[in-house]
Amino acid sequence: MQILKDPQTYFASLSRPPVELFCRQLLDLQQQSQVSAQQLKALQADKGVIARQFKHAQDDPDATDRLKLQMQQVARSVAQAEAAFKAVLQQAVRLVQDQAPKAAPPLPSRFTRKLADYGKAAQFRWIQDPQDPIWRAFVEQQAEYASVYHLPAVQTAIQTAFGHSSKILLAVDQGAVIGGLPLTLVRSRLFGQHAVSVPFFNYGGPLTAYRDIAEQLIEQSRTALAADTLEQIEIRTTLQGLPFPCYDKKVSMLRRLPALDAELDVELGAKVRAQVNKALAHAPSVRFGGAELLADFYRVFARNMRDLGTPVYGKNWFAQLLAAQDLNTTLVVCYIKGRPVSVGFLLGHQGVLEIPWASTLRSANGLNINMWMYRQILTRAIAEGYGYFDFGRSTQGASTHKFKKQWRALPVPHYWYYQTPTGTVLAANSPDNPKFKLLIAIWQKMPIWLTKLIGPPIVKYIP
Repeated sequence: MQILKDPQTYFASLSRPPVELFCRQLLDLQQQSQVSAQQLKALQADKGVIARQFKHAQDDPDATDRLKLQMQQVARSVAQAEAAFKAVLQQAVRLVQDQAPKAAPPLPSRFTRKLADYGKAAQFRWIQDPQDPIWRAFVEQQAEYASVYHLPAVQTAIQTAFGHSSKILLAVDQGAVIGGLPLTLVRSRLFGQHAVSVPFFNYGGPLTAYRDIAEQLIEQSRTALAADTLEQIEIRTTLQGLPFPCYDKKVSMLRRLPALDAELDVELGAKVRAQVNKALAHAPSVRFGGAELLADFYRVFARNMRDLGTPVYGKNWFAQLLAAQDLNTTLVVCYIKGRPVSVGFLLGHQGVLEIPWASTLRSANGLNINMWMYRQILTRAIAEGYGYFDFGRSTQGASTHKFKKQWRALPVPHYWYYQTPTGTVLAANSPDNPKFKLLIAIWQKMPIWLTKLIGPPIVKYIP
């Protein structure tokens, strides 16, 4: 436990000086842990000495019996010493936790809120410009319920990078906006005519304080099927139980962040800490920044997407997001011997830091650099005052889901609702679709320069 190894550094990290009694108790526990550790080390050494003597006593039954008895005695002593050492660590954890401020709820309120019912039908109208002051004002008003992807800046970045236009369906009562649903039109001869709320990201869907208005917005969005000649509308939300065809196999993984990094160290546990520390043997370094890191970020990201068999976004997409003044974006790049090997794209909003994209070179997977990178990100998130970290979306039970779960993250289920002219949901244009298995295998064999050239014109239609 790092706090017991160096209590003075822990004391210095606190936002205000700790009380004298707490300091004295923690220093006493440090001394007890050192004594217990020394006793345990000595007993384990005795156990090793006895074990080596068995080889020389093979032909002497009496000596062998004496050694067995000694081994049993020292094994009991080792177990007692281990239990005493563990008890000291548990006392330290409880002591530190008792001093910590009251913890925030396990998940942000926008994922756990219970929506009221408005109780009557709304009127609806479309606005064609996501930057319309009416929509911008409503998103600001609904900050408690809005995701970052409801911000007009996101629709503008999509329009600029991919050429996809967006429009907003407003729910209105007596001139007041009570709900809104952003839709982005994604049109392709190859992949079909679709609208998504919101494409390329995890969240979107209806923005409202009322459950019945959310349902009315999704139902009313059907008018776009005919008006815009669409084959399907996909609504990405975390609202459960709405009466529409639904896909619910994905979850985002989020964890609450403590006020202090030292507390996070305790919460993560020894197994995660050990995995993180394995990377230290390779002397990694990390940089956080913006556009100045884009070349290094994209070098790793593009190679990893090729290895996964997935068309890569163009560099311009990330440049647009980094340049958006209303978005709080950061790139993180980890290096070994000056070479970028692990990267992430961070997006902060309303006390939550999210990582929509992350990549690590396959050649670096055995170095535990990915674990180390996430630990550096969590340290920075705490230092910047974020209350939660969003590890992003995964299929339940997949390897990425298990990776995120080990960080003590909690699942937030996704509910993606569909509107189609016939009521039949179309197959997804994503790597999860089995029909793309052969194409994925072919893509993995392509040179990276070629995937950078032909990937962006393809992936812009795979939202």
